[in-house]
Amino acid sequence: MSDELHALLARASNEIEVSAPALEGGRLGVVRSEVRRRRIVRRAAESFAGVGVVGVLGVGLWFGLDPWAPEPVAPVVTPTIAPTPTPTTPTPTTPTRDAAPTGPVTREESIDDATVLARLGAPRTGEVWHAPTLVPDVPALRRVDGEPAPAYLVGTRGEASIYLTAWELGDEWHVDGLFEVGPQGARLIACPSARTADACADEVNYQPPPGVVRDVDTFYDTLTLPATVDLGDGFTVTTTNTAQTPVLGFRLYGDAAPIVDGDVEQRVLRDLGPVAVVAQVAESPVTGLTNLTYGFTTPFGTFVRLDPSDVPGGEFAAISWDDGVVRTTEGSPPVSTVAPGSPACRWTSYSQESAHVPGDWRPAGTTPSGHRVYVPVAGGNSMSRELRAWHEENSSTLAPEGVQGDEYGTVHGAAAGYPYTTDEAFLQANALFAMQGPAGEWLLGMRSDAANIVYECA
Repeated sequence: MSDELHALLARASNEIEVSAPALEGGRLGVVRSEVRRRRIVRRAAESFAGVGVVGVLGVGLWFGLDPWAPEPVAPVVTPTIAPTPTPTTPTPTTPTRDAAPTGPVTREESIDDATVLARLGAPRTGEVWHAPTLVPDVPALRRVDGEPAPAYLVGTRGEASIYLTAWELGDEWHVDGLFEVGPQGARLIACPSARTADACADEVNYQPPPGVVRDVDTFYDTLTLPATVDLGDGFTVTTTNTAQTPVLGFRLYGDAAPIVDGDVEQRVLRDLGPVAVVAQVAESPVTGLTNLTYGFTTPFGTFVRLDPSDVPGGEFAAISWDDGVVRTTEGSPPVSTVAPGSPACRWTSYSQESAHVPGDWRPAGTTPSGHRVYVPVAGGNSMSRELRAWHEENSSTLAPEGVQGDEYGTVHGAAAGYPYTTDEAFLQANALFAMQGPAGEWLLGMRSDAANIVYECA
């Protein structure tokens, strides 16, 4: 198939996605699947026609390298314990083989953190990672006969090459699968962790291409996370729920955006060698706030978002309020903590204030890990009023039957079902709170049911 035809199909699929009327679920899924496939094919073609615009340049920007320089040899790095946040981007590393832990190379139900950290630095499982390189076509990974299967070469293990493939959902890139391709064919590495309790790639969200074997036996020490990591000042993140129940089933291998787009900003909070705990940074539409998402980077550069329950203060319903009032209803949808400076569906952890005004806040509660949380003073403050108004104004959904919507058939604000239509209601629910992060910075969290209403996260 010619490049011109690929480009034509890509434009057509984009136009369909933008302009087509609402479709029922199955047909809409077909269109989105075709759009995703055309986009990744288009990106691969553009990358190799334009000196690796997405592959080489994207990876160069992501790993802090000169985009026109030859691919470097990944350095050997010994895990370090550095609690002070550093505004740098982690570089993939080839773990040292010195002083490799002894014992059979088998999965275990429970692995203590000291052992996990030792194996991160000296894995028993033989993997060697390097900077992702976009490959225009890996025939063994083709889903459609005759169509290119672009993939990223991210490492080797013995005679096998390790690839990952990516797909787009909305404006986010996810890993479609992690594969080993060797003399015996291609295998989907379905259970990458050394812990038997950690999740495997579920068969609904991770369907290997025809002829690819689902491998539940191969695993990697360098894709096994420690259970807890102290980022400083008692701000300890855990990984249990993240590793055992990845959000939406799409987080097992991490988000692929740092590899595909290469323009993601991250702050390294704790360097553990081949992996690191980072805060992924994004601009906020609300002045004075920066959105942070806590997670891990993998040895090949993807980003594993931490489940809210694995972040201090991330479970809003678990906060104990000084006045004894329970502010969530048992049996209703679970209420977690989200970043108030972020739109719905972004799943960010917190918003960091550029300038915190202590007099605008009062102590009001404690998280299960002992962190004090603060809420706006009586009557609210400028930040609480601005945030509540922003989320109400940016709420919209399809007009219910019998209700006149706008020219697109949608209703907005309170009509869309936004629950906190007054500042008083917002404050009574303790919808907005503040707490200090690992370096003493001030973080704002918000109960998830106070986020702007959307028809669907697509």
